Amino acid sequence: MDLGLSGVSVLVGGASRGLGFACAKLFVEEGARVAMVSRGGKQLLAAAESLAKLGRGEVLPVAADLAQEGGARRAYEEAASRFGPPLVVVANGGGPPAMPAREADPAAFAKAHELLLRPVVELVQAALPAMREARWGRVIAIASVAARQPEASLVLSSSLRAAVLGYLKTLAREEGSSGVTFNAVCPGYTATERLAELAQAAAVRRGVSVEEVYRGWAAATPVGRLGRPEEVAAAVLFLASRQAAFVNGVALPVEGGYCLGLL
Repeated sequence: MDLGLSGVSVLVGGASRGLGFACAKLFVEEGARVAMVSRGGKQLLAAAESLAKLGRGEVLPVAADLAQEGGARRAYEEAASRFGPPLVVVANGGGPPAMPAREADPAAFAKAHELLLRPVVELVQAALPAMREARWGRVIAIASVAARQPEASLVLSSSLRAAVLGYLKTLAREEGSSGVTFNAVCPGYTATERLAELAQAAAVRRGVSVEEVYRGWAAATPVGRLGRPEEVAAAVLFLASRQAAFVNGVALPVEGGYCLGLL
C-alpha cells in the first residue's frame, strides 16, 4: 500500500532512540524527508547516519531541546529551511519522573507541563499555518496508555498526557475542515529505554528485581508480552498516511489490550 508519504516533509521529536527513532525509520523507508529532532550529541548523529544508509528518503539531524521554551519552534524552522514546511509533525519526547500523587507538588507539575504539553502547543502553533495553506497536514502526538487509564505512581504522565489529548481533540473539532488531522497514539508497556528507566524506579520502590517488574507488566497485558517500538511506529505511520484522512481526534491505544475500558 502506498501511504502517500514519499517526498513529504516530516518532523519527528525524540528521534534519536526509542519510539521516535522507530517512527523516523519507517518514514524514511516510505521515502519521506525526515527531520530527526533530539537534544543532540553523538546519539542523534549516529541515529541519523544509520537511517541515511537505508538509501530511502532524506534525513536531517536537528539538535533542539523541545522542553525548552522556543525549542520546538526553532526545530520546526530548521526543518522547514531544509525540507520545506513539515506537513507531518510527530510530537514525541521524554517522560516525567515516576512519583505518587501525594508527592507531586506544583513545581513537579510545572516541569511536566514543559516536557509534555508545551512542546505540542509550540509545534502546532509553528506548523499549522503551512498545513492550512496546503489544505493537508498531520499532527500526531505519542502519548501513553496512562492518559487513558491512569497508572499508580505516574501521576505527572497521566495528568499532562491527558491534557495533550484534550488539546488535540479540541483542535480536531476546530480545524476539521482544514484538511489537517490531529491524533494521538497511546502506547502500552513497550520495550524502550524509557520503559527500562520506569522498570528500575518501580523495582526500587517495590523492593523487587527489574525482571520481576517486566514479568508483571507482560502478564498484565492480554497478549502476554511487551510491545515493540516498530509496532507503535506502524500506528503512527497509518495516522500520517493519505488513507487516514477521515481519522481525526482519536487517541489510538497500541497496548496489546491492556486498557480495561470500552473506549
